[in-house]
Amino acid sequence: MDTKNHDKIYIFGHRSPDTDSICSAIAYAHLKRELGFLGATAYRLDEVNRETEFVLDYFKTDQPPVLHDVHLRLEDLDLYKPNALSAEQPIKHAWDILRTQEGSRIIPITREDGSVAGIITVADVADIFMELSNEDVVKRFEIKYSNLLEILGGRLIAGKYNYENLCGRLYIGTNFDDSAINDKDVIITGKMSSALHCAYELNCGCIILTDGVNPHGLEKADCAIVCANTSMFETVSLVNQAISIGSVMNENNVVTFAENSYLEDVMDVMRISRHRNFPVVDRNGMLTGIISRRHLMSFGGRKVILVDHNERSQSVDGLEKAEILEIIDHHRVADIQTDMPLYVRSEPVGCTATIIYKMYLENKINIPVKIAGMLCAAILSDTLMFSSPTCTTEDSRIAKSLAGIAGLDLTEFGRKMFTVATSLEGMSIETILAQDRKPFVFGQYRTFISQINTLDFAAIANRIDEFTQKMEEFYESHDCSLVMLVITDIVGNGSEIIAVGRGKRLLEQAYGMKQNESHIFLPGVISRKKQIVPTLTQFAAMTFM
Repeated sequence: MDTKNHDKIYIFGHRSPDTDSICSAIAYAHLKRELGFLGATAYRLDEVNRETEFVLDYFKTDQPPVLHDVHLRLEDLDLYKPNALSAEQPIKHAWDILRTQEGSRIIPITREDGSVAGIITVADVADIFMELSNEDVVKRFEIKYSNLLEILGGRLIAGKYNYENLCGRLYIGTNFDDSAINDKDVIITGKMSSALHCAYELNCGCIILTDGVNPHGLEKADCAIVCANTSMFETVSLVNQAISIGSVMNENNVVTFAENSYLEDVMDVMRISRHRNFPVVDRNGMLTGIISRRHLMSFGGRKVILVDHNERSQSVDGLEKAEILEIIDHHRVADIQTDMPLYVRSEPVGCTATIIYKMYLENKINIPVKIAGMLCAAILSDTLMFSSPTCTTEDSRIAKSLAGIAGLDLTEFGRKMFTVATSLEGMSIETILAQDRKPFVFGQYRTFISQINTLDFAAIANRIDEFTQKMEEFYESHDCSLVMLVITDIVGNGSEIIAVGRGKRLLEQAYGMKQNESHIFLPGVISRKKQIVPTLTQFAAMTFM
């Protein structure tokens, strides 16, 4: 690639993740980064099982972070960077920013801790600038003395103003009510005679000399003497620009959005608001950005790649809003639909990891030792150490190649892995049923199928009544037709199937299970994907014929 792509890409397997879905996501994210997609990141949709935890620990690899959904959030957008100001700053600072900043037509006003106190808009500033200063401006708005000096660009010649904010009246010109003037008042004049009279006889607070008048004779005045090179008219107009932002900003009912807000929810609010720009804050209320209606015109969904599944019910929440870039899988083609063409690689092999290793070879990318080890473990897991009917000669050949790279003894490592994987010590019945539960739809039957692979079949088979009770509770609390548990005897090469629900008639048709039975042993049946799901799909279709 000529350029590196930093866009975030979410790569993940199915719900109730197994070793293949986790390790394939990790390996494929690494491959994509090597190909220049630097934002490719592996995720998991739920807690990993004991087998997968053993594999990740063995190869010293961290678990991928959990991805709860792929709904777009504000933090996913390229928001405007905020040019925040404080309430004490002069309004001219806001105008200078609004004239030059791109995109946003508001400025957030923040407190010392970074939280949002209000906003100021172009219209707010324009209203102030259009208004001519008069003697009431000091009463109507806060004007800091230091801000006034800054805006005027004036030189302080003598004396001082005894207050932080202008707090008296503003007198403009040469004719004043001598009896009303006190040390809080500010006088703007272009006449030296008026300045001398106010400074030494009337005891005003501040005199601003305009038009560059020479202040000779005022050096010993007690009040503040400020010289401005601007004309009387310009000086008066600049007073408005010294008004504190806090006097003008909108601080009531200011709408802010949390950066982790779903974009759909934000859009609903923005559609009914008269405003076009809104501050965005983090979970602590600190300002992080600005969103405008323009963002809603150009956003796209999160970019995702699905590995080891292609069924919506097995995938992440919000998938319909995401942009699916690729699907890498070895299961039946199901119900994923997209608006745009995408890359799909689906092969009739026993494991997604087999496909991903081939993609490393095709792209001439060297595979790291621990990635090779994890892919090898995934193949051993999905093929039950090559005993599953889903296993192909390609799976076996590639597993041996990966074992050579990772320095693994296939038999020894496989036994260790399955010993950990099939141990149910300390696990509740609910946890055992949930750890590899997948949803399927067979015609009119919405079904959940859990599978346990075990080296100690007798110990688990003796607990059939316990499993049946918990499955009945699950059936009653979920909108489904059938709940199944497949207990696979790795040594004996067969599976005990427990079924609960009205959809049990499918098993009566497919496997000859009797109406008064809740379980049946099926010799030679060990693959949910290749033996159980296709059979139930076929018999479900026959009920409509």
